[in-house]
Amino acid sequence: MSEHFGAGPPRPEGRVAPLNERSRPGAEAATFEKNSHNSNSNRPGFNRSLAGAQALAEQRLRRRRQIEAIHRLGPRVTFELFDELDRHHGLGEDLDRRLERYAAVDPATLRSLGGDRFPTSPVRIVRDTP
Repeated sequence: MSEHFGAGPPRPEGRVAPLNERSRPGAEAATFEKNSHNSNSNRPGFNRSLAGAQALAEQRLRRRRQIEAIHRLGPRVTFELFDELDRHHGLGEDLDRRLERYAAVDPATLRSLGGDRFPTSPVRIVRDTP
């Protein structure tokens, strides 16, 4: 049962982690850096990889908030979302295996480990410098 509580969602054996969960190969990283644009990219000391990490963090936070809102709508809406993703992206058996693994998680164990809640978001103080 402890396999269900690793970092990130459970993954079928032999699957490769998405790019955001593993290091990016050198050539691919160079292409990413070259093609990454941001309005602050000309600022002295600007770090493109930091901007990419910030954009990813913002995307994940936005997705988290959307998932929380969808969850409040109940199981029917959640089913419709998964069903739509399956129809549009052909997830089929992979989706079924993942759903089966998540459905097998013991709710009491999940709650006791805090896996039923998102961690609190960090609070940052932004100071205006002259």
